[in-house]
Amino acid sequence: MSPMLSVVILITSIVVSPNIDPVTSSFPAFQTNNCTTNTECEPNFCCLLGPVRYAIPTCNLFQQEGEQCRVNAETISTTLTYPDTSQIEVKDIYYILCPCADGLSCNPKHGICK
Repeated sequence: MSPMLSVVILITSIVVSPNIDPVTSSFPAFQTNNCTTNTECEPNFCCLLGPVRYAIPTCNLFQQEGEQCRVNAETISTTLTYPDTSQIEVKDIYYILCPCADGLSCNPKHGICK
């Protein structure tokens, strides 16, 4: 197949399927669901509030070996309020990063799951 034909096929597939995210649809670890507590997430996932303004908590995979972690990270419980005045009550969710996966711990000196 010629390189030009490959580009045309790729562009066509993106235009025809604009609602499919090529990154998250390919990797189950990146598939997320909205949540308000950790119990709403699958095993090995935590309910996580990202570090951006008006973030919505989603289920994310626990940090794996060699990945960055937050030393002594505690969960948060609060009411999140959004510009449209909607609110979400969250209980015991994580902020910025999920904890390390089972069997791993966050190295206090380097902040890396080992």
